[in-house]
Amino acid sequence: MSEKKIENYTLWQEFKDHHNEEARQELILKYLPLVKYQVGRIKMVVPGFIEEDDLESYGIIGLIDAINKFDYRQEIKFESYASRRIRGEIIDHLRRLDWLPHSLRRDAKQLQETAERLAGKLGRKPTVNELADALNISRDKVNQLYYQIYSSQWISLFDQKGDIQLFEIFKEDSDKGPEKHYQQKERENLLAEAIDRLSEAERLVISLYYYEELTQKEIARVMGLSPARISQLHKRAVYRLRGMLSRKKEQLV
Repeated sequence: MSEKKIENYTLWQEFKDHHNEEARQELILKYLPLVKYQVGRIKMVVPGFIEEDDLESYGIIGLIDAINKFDYRQEIKFESYASRRIRGEIIDHLRRLDWLPHSLRRDAKQLQETAERLAGKLGRKPTVNELADALNISRDKVNQLYYQIYSSQWISLFDQKGDIQLFEIFKEDSDKGPEKHYQQKERENLLAEAIDRLSEAERLVISLYYYEELTQKEIARVMGLSPARISQLHKRAVYRLRGMLSRKKEQLV
């Protein structure tokens, strides 16, 4: 591959071919903005108490791993290759965390079991009032419990739905055959219908995050809201989308 076809060609050559540690360190510094960018996007889908510094630390681990394994002679952009590894390392770290307090986990289990029992008995999803009566707690307490459970989750369209990531529905692949292309269009139509049912603010957050690929802070500036409010809108929008699309799972997979 010629020098013109890859950024920082000389540094990659020095590191990979001559094992130059200074070149490796310089590559890490040059590509650190990739970590900042991925953290800025992931921060929107995690609870507020997760520190950016922690996310960046694991992102850097992913970056270093990408630099060590990258073959600069291949026809691959390092930014694309590294972004997947950075994001993957951060998400793996988050999945290893268990941030629900024991008391909340106990209450959540009781709420879920009660909801399932009532659903089986009633033949439908129980109302908040019915759950409150069954648990002998107030309606406000049920709503608060749902909110605490919901707020503790980091939910994203990057999560799996069957054998497909919902985020993949947003992507267009011109190399697909006619059948795959048709299926993709059907998925996009289902997603578009679901997005149309969101509030205006929720639709804008989804558009800026998944289509424009802005970070949480960038979206906050565009919409004139706090980053925390943007995170809340995103989580609520995704929660609603997943609920609407789960009823059409057969058409998505």
